[in-house]
Amino acid sequence: MIDEPPEDYAGLHIHLLGGFSLVSDDTPITSVEWPRLQSLLTYLVLHRHSRQSRTHLASLLWPDSTETQAHTNLRTLLTRLRQALPNADTFVHSDRYGLQWQPQPLHASWTLDVLDFEQALVHAEQAQEPSAARRALEEAVALYHGDLLPGCYDEWILPERDRLQQAFLQALERLIELQEAERDYDAAISTARRLLGHDPLHEASYRHLMRLYLGSGESASALRIYYRCATILERELATEPSPATQEVYERLRQKSASSAPLATAPTPLVAAAPLVGRAHEWALLEEAWQHAVAGRPHFVVLSGEAGIGKTRLGAAAQIPLSAGRSVVDGSGTGGTRDPAGTARSSIPWSPDGVLAVPALQTSTGTRHPGSTPTPALAAGQSAVVRPGDARLAALSPAL
Repeated sequence: MIDEPPEDYAGLHIHLLGGFSLVSDDTPITSVEWPRLQSLLTYLVLHRHSRQSRTHLASLLWPDSTETQAHTNLRTLLTRLRQALPNADTFVHSDRYGLQWQPQPLHASWTLDVLDFEQALVHAEQAQEPSAARRALEEAVALYHGDLLPGCYDEWILPERDRLQQAFLQALERLIELQEAERDYDAAISTARRLLGHDPLHEASYRHLMRLYLGSGESASALRIYYRCATILERELATEPSPATQEVYERLRQKSASSAPLATAPTPLVAAAPLVGRAHEWALLEEAWQHAVAGRPHFVVLSGEAGIGKTRLGAAAQIPLSAGRSVVDGSGTGGTRDPAGTARSSIPWSPDGVLAVPALQTSTGTRHPGSTPTPALAAGQSAVVRPGDARLAALSPAL
């Protein structure tokens, strides 16, 4: 005889996305902790529309055991399920041949986050208006707290886990498109970052972010995303961004350059050979330059051991980053040393915090005695460089 739940029973709530969780009558159930028990319950719930034979379940859960031992294990497991799950016989029908989760039990209700997630995707697909589709997709991605039962490594669950994961990623891509169409860039950026977090090698996610940051006026962030993409692809796959990603990057560079005032193009200081292996440092230089263009001058000190390429990187950065502006640079290894051995440059700072440069050479090759760059340090401070540093570059659009 099946024990019926009380009339005010709130139902059973099953959560499988991101981890296993059961709530019965508003009370968390902590007795279903054994992984094999969770696997059995998950399989029955996901295959609720058909009865599962005991032989099939036994071989599925214990593929390396004999048939007799596997059947014995299944009987023991079913006993434990009845003891751990409140009103178990209401939800699980069993006989000598098989077991089945009841899709519509007579005296109780149940919910499943996987089912809610899939229904939200259906509503998005059937929506007649973009706003309705967006709401449904936002509901779906909010329900996806992680992969299906991540602690389970049974072979049967892998295809189902992959199917739900792909559905989630496609929902994110569609949601980004709808948010971008509404010019809700903040929401679209947040969604794109979530997509990228689930698949760091998905180039389309980087392109989404580059385009979205550019649309919101954050070109420095867009450039940083490209270099992050290039760095990860080089490290993980030993490859470079695809032509589609490089095309977005080139459009971004051209747009950034076209927004700058026109000036005499700087003279290249080095041969136009490709700069290799400096994606991270290049991204930092680009970001500093974009901040400078926005009215926040920056000093960039390239520091490191002799011979590692500081001069090459600094010279290469002058040409594309200046975009028609002047870049003042200088070099030197002289100066005094303090007791700790740090070399202090002899370049003085005036009382109002302005760097007084007696003679610097710009990237155009013209000397400007008495040049005074934009204030960068507080009054009384002095420039500090390590011994052997070969280059100190000031990035400032006001020069």
